Amino acid sequence: MRKIRMKKILNYIVPMLCICLASCNDKWEEHFGKDDANTQKNLFEVVSSTTEYSAFAELLEKSGYAESLKASKNYTVLIPTNEAINAAKNQYNFNDTSVVRSFVGYHLINSIYSVNDNTDTVKALNFRNKYVEFTRGTFDGIQPTAKNLTASNGLYHVIGQPLKPLSNIFTLVKTEFENTKQVEAISSFDTAYVENGETFYKSSPVWMSEVRRNMTTENRKYTYFVIDDANFEAELNKLTPFFKTNYVEGNTHRPDSTTTFFTKKFLLRDFIVEGDLLENQLNSELTSISGTKFTIPSGSLISRHKASNGVVYRVHSIDFQLQNQIKEKIVLGVNPIGYKQTDKRGNTYFRDKRDTLGNLYQDIQIHGHNVTAFYAKYRVTGMNVIRYKVYGRAIMGLPGDPQTATFTQYVHFLDPNLIAPNEVDLYKRPVVNHLGVNDTRFTFGVQPLNHGEVYLGEVSQNQYGNLPLLVMSNGTGPIILEYLRFVPIIQ
Repeated sequence: MRKIRMKKILNYIVPMLCICLASCNDKWEEHFGKDDANTQKNLFEVVSSTTEYSAFAELLEKSGYAESLKASKNYTVLIPTNEAINAAKNQYNFNDTSVVRSFVGYHLINSIYSVNDNTDTVKALNFRNKYVEFTRGTFDGIQPTAKNLTASNGLYHVIGQPLKPLSNIFTLVKTEFENTKQVEAISSFDTAYVENGETFYKSSPVWMSEVRRNMTTENRKYTYFVIDDANFEAELNKLTPFFKTNYVEGNTHRPDSTTTFFTKKFLLRDFIVEGDLLENQLNSELTSISGTKFTIPSGSLISRHKASNGVVYRVHSIDFQLQNQIKEKIVLGVNPIGYKQTDKRGNTYFRDKRDTLGNLYQDIQIHGHNVTAFYAKYRVTGMNVIRYKVYGRAIMGLPGDPQTATFTQYVHFLDPNLIAPNEVDLYKRPVVNHLGVNDTRFTFGVQPLNHGEVYLGEVSQNQYGNLPLLVMSNGTGPIILEYLRFVPIIQ
């Protein structure tokens, strides 16, 4: 009886096991190709021994990348057929080794990447440090004629047309739109000089970090806009008064401190938006990498150009509003750059607290210092040439605070026109206080448990750049500051 029952079980299990094994084998073949003769060859041997790939094999040898595909490290190769290579000869000069290296390197991928029709976009880094997008069974939109084929050191896919090596945004705009005023402005940040007969190019670190790096980086996507010459110059002229400096244009010692430098750098940041935007996304309000909100007027779009790290749109104009470009500034109490004297660290507290509404905030408190007119020094950076309304916030009187009674502190601004032996006497810039009266300081009254901002008055910035200031105690009283906020007065 037991033998009969076991036989019935085996009669059921064995067919099911065969079905499962067949299913697993199907899935293996679907994802990683069939177990054919090429699985024993490395990727170089696959390319060089297959007649259909002979044109790519020739380019592979010429590129210098052949040795890499012989190595034991795993790679993925997108192999264009002979027909695809022959069709590409009209577009590429394959007699130029640098062109060949760029072309071939674009089809060689570091690590193993299979393709799946149901998989969302995967970015695969190729030998040219560019990213190929594997999106729902395609490579940069190109459908493979064969996929997920195995070699001993990786995978290969066959494509009926080659991938088009794409330029990054920076190179694309300099190539496609080199005669525009906007690209002329971009090019002006790269200065050339000759030393010992060799030409060197030098760029401002600020320009590189704030603008150019976003146009060249490959691991993120950006959208870039190029506008008409007249509109670019109109925007430049509109912004110039807000970036006035005392440095003479063409100054070889401080070329990165002139009005033109700051104005162009500021404006050029606002043509870059994070993300690879589609055309239908241009109808909404956009925000540049510098935080400027803007819109693209209806009917302004001229053309779209795909880059390796995003997309470039050629448009007639962009609608920038001055109130979105000239932004408010905030200096935080927890970021002082110095003090009247340096021996009061034991009286200086950087606090993480919650107000009575439960909101977390950070501030500085200097208490019990016993120094008359003690002060903490701050610097507001990137201040435009304009008048600012100034607001401050300081909270005290919470449980555990050593200060519970109303007190007064002062805010003083550096006047670069003054000369004095004592530092404090340099900080007497004319201001208009909260009562509308001309003064040389703001009076900052701090009330117990006041969570609101206090209006302090107006201060003018006469040259683009930094605005040094002091927050000073009244007598030997305390200093408490969460932040000072500077709001530009746009006429």
